[in-house]
Amino acid sequence: TRPLSRPFRLEWLNEIGEQYVKEQVTVPLSIGRYEDEVVCNVLPMDACHVLLGRPWQFDKKAVHDGFTNRHSFDHKGNKIT
Repeated sequence: TRPLSRPFRLEWLNEIGEQYVKEQVTVPLSIGRYEDEVVCNVLPMDACHVLLGRPWQFDKKAVHDGFTNRHSFDHKGNKIT
């Protein structure tokens, strides 16, 4: 992990309430043929998953199909679904 120079506050992750994100970590990630590294915020959570949320979708310009529950995006010149 590496410390953040400007920690920020989150409130919605668990029943504890307000928490501050003070650290981040770079995590290697592969899903099928998609391989990448994702910068993740480090916090105690009730779940134990890597959450690919709105920042990831924005960075990848991902399009979500709500009917099929699939994301589509371009990565290194390849279309990933």
